[in-house]
Amino acid sequence: MSLNPLNWPHKVKLVVAFAALYVVWGSTYLGIRVGLDAALPPSLFAGLRLVPAGLLMLGFARLRGRRLRIPLSEYRIVATVGIFLLCGGMYFTFLAERTIPSGLAALIVALLPLWVALAESVVPGMDRPSARGYLGLVVGFAGLGILLAPRLTGIHGTPAELVGVGLQILGTWLWTTGSIISKRKPIKTDALVATGYEMLTAGSILLVIGTIAGEWPEVTLTAKGVGALAYLSVMGSCVAFTAFVWLLRNAPASKVMTYAYVNPVIAVFLGWTAGTLGLVPPEPVDGWVLAGMVVIVSGVALTTTAPTRPAELPAPMPVAEVALAAEEPLGEA
Repeated sequence: MSLNPLNWPHKVKLVVAFAALYVVWGSTYLGIRVGLDAALPPSLFAGLRLVPAGLLMLGFARLRGRRLRIPLSEYRIVATVGIFLLCGGMYFTFLAERTIPSGLAALIVALLPLWVALAESVVPGMDRPSARGYLGLVVGFAGLGILLAPRLTGIHGTPAELVGVGLQILGTWLWTTGSIISKRKPIKTDALVATGYEMLTAGSILLVIGTIAGEWPEVTLTAKGVGALAYLSVMGSCVAFTAFVWLLRNAPASKVMTYAYVNPVIAVFLGWTAGTLGLVPPEPVDGWVLAGMVVIVSGVALTTTAPTRPAELPAPMPVAEVALAAEEPLGEA
């Protein structure tokens, strides 16, 4: 078989693209944990991940003949969305994983489709969940309750873990806000270009935050840290997102969106395996985590597969809506 992916049979391309979508995006939570364990400070770690990824994304878009110049009015929207999605949602995953396992972080992020559906149910002009969709919300948030129960009741966990969980939940709210803004303010800019500018803008802001916070003296470059940084920038942000965009054009959207409930399972398994092998601090998977995972995934599956009720006002159709899933995180984180 040719080494050039463009010459691969269509079925092979589908398998490789879904593998990237499931495994690579699911592994980004572990990648963050590995980098943090290698003493990379969170703000600079996140910024140094995003800036190269944004440049690579823009370079790839240019090679594909996409126009990189965008109107200032659209850049304002792109920058705002990038700040909420990446300086908010993704960066808070970096902050949270300083005290909570990567698998737990992924399970909390898996609730994103539920937060978005809940927000859309109260925002004028957007589709409402159906009865099955609302059932999915109840089930999914019950799963969050299962994850929190042992920490709130003192069965296990630490106050630091509760802070981490709170940061991760706050991150999903910020991501949800960015998602709603993107849907309410559609743009004509190509999705790859818009995502590149989102990453570049957010990454630059995070580098400034890290500089103000005095993180540069804390940076320790090790093979482990550099490897995590390169993996997240190239594989997590560029390769997986390119596979996502390609799948949206070549596979049913319902199948593509299955990543929303496959990624957290992959993340929990990889975190447990890496902890067992000593690559990161141990990430035990107990009955609470397994139960919470099953309930959350079930709730997300119910909500994302349920039909929606039309809004009272026509909802805008975002041209660059694929950029919402670029990081994760459902993305990736």
